[in-house]
Formats: sequence, C-alpha cells, structure tokens
Amino acid sequence: MQILIDILLKVKKKITDDSDLMWTSYEHAATLRKEIDDFVDQLKRGDFSSLDQVNLHFLPTGTFQEHSLMNGWSDEYLQLSASFDKLYEYLKINR
Repeated sequence: MQILIDILLKVKKKITDDSDLMWTSYEHAATLRKEIDDFVDQLKRGDFSSLDQVNLHFLPTGTFQEHSLMNGWSDEYLQLSASFDKLYEYLKINR
C-alpha cells in the first residue's frame, strides 16, 4: 500500500499552481492536489473504496496523463503509470 501512496504523492508533487490543466476537467491545481490528498488519506486508513476512481486518473487520456503531457513529465508519468497498473491489478485480485 505504501508504494501506491508514494506513486500518488509523486504525481501530486508535479501538480503545481502554474500547471497547465487545459486538457483535464480541473480548473485549479489545488483542487486536484486536494483530491489526491483525500485518496492518500483513505489508503492510509486501509480504505480502498476510491481505488477505481484513482485508476480513472491513470487511464490513457486520463487526468494524470494529460497533465504530464502538457507539463513536460510524460516519461516519468509512463513509469509511474506502469507501476500503478501492476499494483491496481494485484489489489483488484487480492483484496
């Protein structure tokens, strides 16, 4: 679970106040960072109810990929996304 939290925190770190959010559904970076914080808090409590919602952000053309493309960190995103995908599949089968 800590690896999943670490992935989310790495994504959050990339979302700055001057981020280009044009191709996302968010108008303010703070809103997206808060949503990530909420996911992290749930995971820390052992609550996986938002796991599918987190997965939506990692899907192709999802929020995180679009942000990475518009803000110059797409190579790192691809690595984080691949790690997330493996964890997501494991958690869907084993929880």
